[in-house]
Amino acid sequence: MTLPTFPPGRVDESRAPILVGVASTFIVLEVTIVILRVMSRRIISARLAWDDIFIFPSLLFCLGLCALGIIETKIAGVGRHLDVLFVYDPAALVHWGKAGYAIEQLYCIAVVFPKLSILASYLRIFLDRRYRIITYVLGGVIAATGIAGVVTSLASCQPFSARYQSPEYADQHCINTLAYWRWISLPNILTDVIMLVLPLPILWGLRMSKKDRVALILIFVTGSIGIVTSVIRFSVFFNVKALATDGTYISADLAVWSLVEPGMYLLAACLPTIRPLVLKVFGRDQRSTGVSDGSTSQKFILLELRKDGQREHRSNEDGILWD
Repeated sequence: MTLPTFPPGRVDESRAPILVGVASTFIVLEVTIVILRVMSRRIISARLAWDDIFIFPSLLFCLGLCALGIIETKIAGVGRHLDVLFVYDPAALVHWGKAGYAIEQLYCIAVVFPKLSILASYLRIFLDRRYRIITYVLGGVIAATGIAGVVTSLASCQPFSARYQSPEYADQHCINTLAYWRWISLPNILTDVIMLVLPLPILWGLRMSKKDRVALILIFVTGSIGIVTSVIRFSVFFNVKALATDGTYISADLAVWSLVEPGMYLLAACLPTIRPLVLKVFGRDQRSTGVSDGSTSQKFILLELRKDGQREHRSNEDGILWD
């Protein structure tokens, strides 16, 4: 049989190195930031809290996404052109369908846990019943969105084997996979915006210097930096052509943003917690600082606003974070 002729360089052209490089980088970043978080919590002898508990499954699923991204470049042809694989490695297309399915499941779960960790940290400072209710409801929405994404992915093809059949067969027996990937980011963007603005009224109302207030707000804004990658991912998926035209080649870029987004959520959830470690490294005893009120207490003091607007001092033995 005569093999088709491809343009020069097309057979060897691949975007796999980009995916492998990004995945490898995020493996290092994610493991490092969680180790730093654990070290920081040990420095202040903080007891295990819910925001810590949520971090560990976050790390597990984020690492799973990165590992799967690397694996699919090796066995599923991700990053190479679809027409080339049809000729030289058709078996890889079966693995591509299965890998894409697995990434959908991991992504839907991976974006949930770090956001729940951030919300759990909010509950430490929210004394106002209204804010606590909003936080719990928002956490429920985030969890429900993740579950809905998993269920939708599970039911996306009838029969299930259509996921790793020919593109023509999959088009007839599966939902529009590209549309699914596009719109699944929208709930993440909406919940990110709410998470960004939710603590601002309380933080801005604290009785402290403007400098300290702004610094405190910036720390909490850090918890929503995932919104940037979520918006970028949303845009990337809207600008790609149909996966059937050159899906394996396009999938490399799509996989990059699908592992970067939850990875950024994980980094955002951990960054505000490592300040005690930073202070220790740079020779400053974080236990001797309060909220710029001259306190030398061995505990952190949080200035919080209750519903009636009265200020309350509450000891934070869990070790959040600031001067």
